[in-house]
Order: sequence, then structure tokens, then C-alpha cells
Amino acid sequence: MKMPSNTPPPKDSRELWKHFADTYFSLRIGLAVLAAAMPFVLYGYGKWNGLDLQPSMSRYFWAAAPDQCASFPLRTVFTGFLFAIGAGLYLYKGLTERENWLLNAAAVCAGLVAIFPERLRLEEADRDPGLAQLFATCPAVKAWAAGSAPSVLSVHYIAAVVLFLLLAAVAWFCTSKSLEYLPVGQDAARFRRRYKIIAIAMLLFPIAGLAAAYLFGYASSWIFFIEAAGVVTFAVFWFVKSRELALSRLEADPVEAVGHAQRRQAAEAQARPAP
Repeated sequence: MKMPSNTPPPKDSRELWKHFADTYFSLRIGLAVLAAAMPFVLYGYGKWNGLDLQPSMSRYFWAAAPDQCASFPLRTVFTGFLFAIGAGLYLYKGLTERENWLLNAAAVCAGLVAIFPERLRLEEADRDPGLAQLFATCPAVKAWAAGSAPSVLSVHYIAAVVLFLLLAAVAWFCTSKSLEYLPVGQDAARFRRRYKIIAIAMLLFPIAGLAAAYLFGYASSWIFFIEAAGVVTFAVFWFVKSRELALSRLEADPVEAVGHAQRRQAAEAQARPAP
């Protein structure tokens, strides 16, 4: 087996830029794959451990069969995904200072969702057989639920909603800056519409999740599917962003991207009607 080479890229500015651009590309694709895979891994690994579909993605933190009260096999998976996504959001540097601050704040929210688990309430066990079984077989969880604050909202839910709001703000307010570097032949308006749709979707899914919880009860699996749709929408954003930056070559070849921007600006100025 051939050993991996330890030779750096050629001493050529374009090759070096491509090397560093590939790092950003990998980070974006990693965020997209992590988000898209999260609901499927939670469900699949849960079934592997003998667990049925949980009412929500957050409930997988507490998911445990009668003999799993010490291990909670899905807890590590759930928090691991959130910490990995949060780290990626923080390490990714936005094109503008505003985008960077929004991504950093979203990273903090992802960590808070992982650190502060979904609050369980004793009265929910009356309409959720799975939770009733958890309380019966894991007395420590029941004691934790009994000692929880009676507030309607918790840090977990607030951080989750704010996370989606921040990402929606990135998609709505910050993406137009990089669209200026697309080649003249590429339809910037089409990308702009996609980002607006993604932003609206990320705003609506948390609202739909809260409404489903209220209408159908926390034991309804509708919440899981709504949350999963929101997370997959987050993944779609990063796939679209990667495609846009690949077309503009803003990371791979900034000199060429600046040329795209100048030609686009000149074409737009020429297209404007004369005063």
C-alpha cells in the first residue's frame, strides 16, 4: 500500500487558493451532510437499539429501553450531532461581519440545545405511554422531571427556535453579498429566490413544530417530522451555498471572482435605461 504523500500543493497562487478553498467546501458539505443525516441516524440507530420512533428529535436524548437506563444509547448521538454542527457553524467564517456574528450565535444555540435537554413533565406520562414506561423503569428521570421548573418554555426550546431564526436571517439578509460574484451568465435572481424560500421554511418549521405539539400533544410524531424537515432545510441551504460559490469561484480563485463582479456590474449598468 502506497503511503500518503506529504508534498504540499505546487507553489502557484491558484493551486494554493484551490487547496484552501477545498477546506471551506469540505466544511460546508460536512455541515450539510451532518444536518441531513441527523434525523435518519437517530431513527435508524434507535431502531437498532429496539426503540420506536420518538415524538421529537429532542426526545431521543431520553430514549431508553427498560434495560438502557444507565446508557441511554441515543443521547451521545443526539448531542454529538449538535456539537459537531455547532462547531462547524462557529468555524465557518461568513463573507460579512453580520453573517459571521449570526453564524457564531447560531453555533452557541446549537450547543445550548445539546447541553439543556428537553424538559419532561410528569403529566405528559398520562397521554404518552413511552414516557410513562421511561418514568417507571428509570426512576432518576422521573425525579428529574418532578424537580424541573414548571415554566412552559425551557432553554432547550428557546435555543432551538432562535437557532432556526438566526439561520433564516443568514439566508434572507446575508446571501446577496456573495451573489455579486456570479458570472454574468448565471442567474443571481434564481439563487436569491432559493435563499428566500429556505429562509421562510426555516421560519415556519419551528412555528409548525410548536403548533403540532400544542394540537396533537407531545406524544405525536408529527413534531419529529417537522423538526426533521427543518434540519434537512438547513442542509439544503449549505448545498445551495456550495453550488453558488463553486460557480462564482469566490474561494477557489478570488481574482476571477472579482472579474465576474466587475463584468456583472458593467452589464447591469448598461442594461439600465438612460435618464
